[in-house]
Amino acid sequence: MSIFSPLCNDIVDFGSHNSNARKNSTYNPSGKVVKITPHHMGMVCDAKRCAQAHMNGNANSANYYIGNDGRICGGVSEDRRPWTSGSRENDFLAITIEVSNSAKGDPWPVSDAAFSALVRLCVDICKRNGITALNYTGNANGNLTRHNMFQKTACPGPYLQGKFPELQKLVNAQLSPQPASDERKIWDYLLARIGNEYGVAGLMGNLRGESRLQPNNLQDSFEPRLGMNDEQYTAAVDSGAYTYDQFIHDGAGYGLAQWTFWSRKSNLYNRRNGKSIADLDMQLDFLWWELSTGYTTTLQALRTATSVYNASTAVLTQYEKPANQSEAVRLKRAEYGEEYFRKYAQGTEVYPLCPYVARITATELNVRSGPGPNYPIVRTVVQREAFTIVDRVGDWGKLKSGVGYINLQYTEPV
Repeated sequence: MSIFSPLCNDIVDFGSHNSNARKNSTYNPSGKVVKITPHHMGMVCDAKRCAQAHMNGNANSANYYIGNDGRICGGVSEDRRPWTSGSRENDFLAITIEVSNSAKGDPWPVSDAAFSALVRLCVDICKRNGITALNYTGNANGNLTRHNMFQKTACPGPYLQGKFPELQKLVNAQLSPQPASDERKIWDYLLARIGNEYGVAGLMGNLRGESRLQPNNLQDSFEPRLGMNDEQYTAAVDSGAYTYDQFIHDGAGYGLAQWTFWSRKSNLYNRRNGKSIADLDMQLDFLWWELSTGYTTTLQALRTATSVYNASTAVLTQYEKPANQSEAVRLKRAEYGEEYFRKYAQGTEVYPLCPYVARITATELNVRSGPGPNYPIVRTVVQREAFTIVDRVGDWGKLKSGVGYINLQYTEPV
């Protein structure tokens, strides 16, 4: 019986075509899956169509295919070795995943939807196959490997290859999630000082977007550059092996808020008072000191916010100030914040009883034909437009006009 992830939207079962039994006396005597190898398709394509193209040929295959829209299609059963990476040593041990690009040509980008699906699929593969953590070493010794480690090829493309450290961290964070006690501790600390649950949720959503609420987090892209992971970098700073001057001038984001600019990292370093640079209490105190002394406009926005989206956007644009402040990033961080609001806010109902009037807080918001992100977009509405919500399915509200549904996380009651 073929083995596929329950996350699959479609399955094109290859059977024995373009594959071999995974258990092999030379390359994998146990038959266990111990590695994951993401590839890029080198084109913009939906998952099922790419799987069918491989199925109809005689040269290539993969265990999974991810389309530009984030849909997942199963191909070669997990108990069989696919023909993907040009390396028997790797493919007898690895689950291989073909990921669609979002545009053709360098740097061969991948959509947020496809990358998010890749993260979810890797987490599921690891959990079902007993892989406790992904280890991206930049060479074939790790269990997160690349096609171009084995053949002279551009695959997985500069964009996806650059996101391998982030992929490792995102997957491992879900395999070993942040302790609930730390998450609650951050919420309680900030609420005691900000006094507004919307503001706290918006701030925590941004901290999750920056560091996944991990105070020892080293900016993903700097791990291969510095040759250190989170734990190694933290230990080196604590011991002095990585000096104060190196720490403040290396340009790497670090900690809960991914402090990067040299003067902010200097202030963080000098507040340690004998504690680890990754001490959660110390970093929370430093975060509060920054907000209450140098970012008072942001703090006021957090204290007066009437929605998670507004609070989150204030933090993103006034305090964190990342290079990418697009609406997609704003919505994602607000989505993170809404999770904390639902988990920790004292109110019993996030939304009023229907019918009620909701005003759009996002710059733009898609109206979809059904209650979920996978339904087609039927139109787009803009900030401050108001609509009567007559029914609710989870976070999705049905418009009185009957034209479709909107995500209520990006609205506020009027």
